[in-house]
Amino acid sequence: MIKFFLVLLLIFTCSSAEITLNDIDSKPASRAKDFMIWQYLKQNINSSEADKAYQQVNNKKNNKLLYAYSKKTKNQEIKKKISCKKKSNLFKIKDSECLELAFSPYKALKYTNYQRNVLTKRLKSKPKVKILNILNEKHLAKNYKSYDADTILTLFNNTGYRYRRKYLNMQLNKEFLDSLTSSWRISQFIKTVIHDDKLDKLQQSLFYIDGQKLNSKSNFFLALNSLRHSEKDYAIKYFKLSRSQAKYKIDVDKNNFWLYKITKHKDYLNKLLLSMDINIYTLFAREKMSVDFKNYFSSLETNGEVSKKSLLDPFEWNKILKEIKSTEKDELFNLAKLYKQKEMLPVQALIIQKANQHNMHGYMMPYDKHLKGLSLDSKALVYALMRQESNMIPSALSRSYALGLMQIMPFVTDDISKRIKEPIKNYDEMFIPKNNIRYSRAHIKWMQKSLYHPLFMAYAYNGGMGFFKKHLLKGNFSKGEYEPFLSMEMMSNSESREYGKRVLANYVMYKKVMGDEISIAHLFDILTQPKMTDRFRKQG
Repeated sequence: MIKFFLVLLLIFTCSSAEITLNDIDSKPASRAKDFMIWQYLKQNINSSEADKAYQQVNNKKNNKLLYAYSKKTKNQEIKKKISCKKKSNLFKIKDSECLELAFSPYKALKYTNYQRNVLTKRLKSKPKVKILNILNEKHLAKNYKSYDADTILTLFNNTGYRYRRKYLNMQLNKEFLDSLTSSWRISQFIKTVIHDDKLDKLQQSLFYIDGQKLNSKSNFFLALNSLRHSEKDYAIKYFKLSRSQAKYKIDVDKNNFWLYKITKHKDYLNKLLLSMDINIYTLFAREKMSVDFKNYFSSLETNGEVSKKSLLDPFEWNKILKEIKSTEKDELFNLAKLYKQKEMLPVQALIIQKANQHNMHGYMMPYDKHLKGLSLDSKALVYALMRQESNMIPSALSRSYALGLMQIMPFVTDDISKRIKEPIKNYDEMFIPKNNIRYSRAHIKWMQKSLYHPLFMAYAYNGGMGFFKKHLLKGNFSKGEYEPFLSMEMMSNSESREYGKRVLANYVMYKKVMGDEISIAHLFDILTQPKMTDRFRKQG
């Protein structure tokens, strides 16, 4: 299998051999092909070659690709677009089209009312002119109702925390708040308000907003806001609204968990027992009620054959994924039988989970040979991360080009390469399980010097150590009535917030299948005890 993959390295490469246009032409449109093109654009190529490659990009919205292309092409339209967006001094821009591209509410903050009036005469976009008019408003607290929802919310979401705190922290009446719900921008507005305690007047205004038109996530944030201000009745109302609008099992479970925390009614725990999802909320309920899960598996039957397909090839994985997606529900179990080869266990597990409508959950451990020497805790953590990152697929490739089993970003790969013996020669070697796990183990070992809790490790692995340290030192995960749960739900980075929850649930389940069970209640309890979790906070 490794020999087969080494052939692919002649196609996929970032250093020792070079990607050619023929290599790119030969591949179907996909994220994997975009990754090839991104690497190709970093090579020593001319503008014509760059143009031919970029024409084949599947996701034209990928800014990483666009910026790489702009450095190589002679396409003046692209160069102008990138150049204009980067300009910060709007008054130095003579071209009107360039001014439209460069403009942002944040850039307009530094100008005087007179200067902003000048800009209104040059800009053709009516929404942008409206933004400038609001910025020039002398009595915004009195006149905010005269502006439409989209304009107000665009201003709020794009002017930075200093401006918001100084000029936009005001009591809004219910009628105007309800009018804001007509705009899709309301979700970002609510999230921003509840995560900034300096916006206290706006936070109090949110108690009265009508949540009927809002999505589950926004109502959940409104519930948290109410709870943090000791308005339990409002919190219950919004949690129930959030639950009724939830599209995913975990979101239904999350709201039932919080309704239990507020009311202490066991009916909500019983609802959690009925859930077929395995997450931190259902784990908590089942532990508290002494009811075990039965809807999971950790091993599958194999047939001893060698697959003709390779999970080390991202293009091959794309074909398999399309096959799974296109297979009818009643044929999925038959499809799973075609993937009984040992190296295809991750695929078989995915198909079986889908065939069971994700009511059965796999906790496979197909890479034990690369985890020798690790404690059960560390092994459970690696698998918990891996399950969330890639579903155990070696050639998994994210939108941001995170690589392989443990989804390691190229810049992190570069950093680790400087610190370990026998570093990889190109990014594509990160699709080999042995390499990817070796790099992730080095990264995890470094993180473990500062963090001792699987949830905190997950946050740092996803969002970066600097991000998580900053979050922690703001006073989060301190003792309180609804801690550590409020701190978990109030993390502003939504990706890291949800990622941490899923990894923690995976960790508990992997400890279980390894025969070394751990209490999730205990893991929750120690989150507010610094000496048990991290070295950043004062110990005690």
